[in-house]
Amino acid sequence: MVRSLEQATFPDHAERIAALYNADDDTLLLSMLGQEYVIRHEGIHLRGQKAPEIHAGLIHDYLFSSGTVPTVMPWKAIADFSEQGAPDFRKKAELPLANYAAELVARSKALLPMIDAEIAPSMLDSDLAITVRALPKVYLHLELSQETEDFPAEAWVLFSNNASEFLTVPSLQSLAEVFKDRLLSLLRIY
Repeated sequence: MVRSLEQATFPDHAERIAALYNADDDTLLLSMLGQEYVIRHEGIHLRGQKAPEIHAGLIHDYLFSSGTVPTVMPWKAIADFSEQGAPDFRKKAELPLANYAAELVARSKALLPMIDAEIAPSMLDSDLAITVRALPKVYLHLELSQETEDFPAEAWVLFSNNASEFLTVPSLQSLAEVFKDRLLSLLRIY
């Protein structure tokens, strides 16, 4: 990963991935899930520290993708991008969110600005639907339904239509997991 960053020409990537290029430092500034990352030739940083490996991997994948123009709708499930789908996607991304559906619905107005998200129309008549700008050209859609007498709480994570042009399928799963971790972490703090 470091070798490809060392050889990258950041001005060539900036517009395509919707990042800000700083000519003085020869760096890129990129937002992911409401946090600002600095991409340098020697690595990817978050708040002045080396970014966690999973975050850096996602940004690296996005930086060197072939995607150019985002197509948001219609939303797609992870299985729509690959015949194999993503192993344990439901277990690792959706079920942990479902476990906190009531709290997430109740505190959504405080949490959404911190993850670059906004309330969206529900496709499933759920209690809360949000659209998240996960990366400048990759969007997530989350539907949350709270537990009722008849049904358990549910969460569904969908991706923008051509998200696979910007991230590989394993990276899409990782993005959903990072989103889940960030959202649940913010829920504990706020």
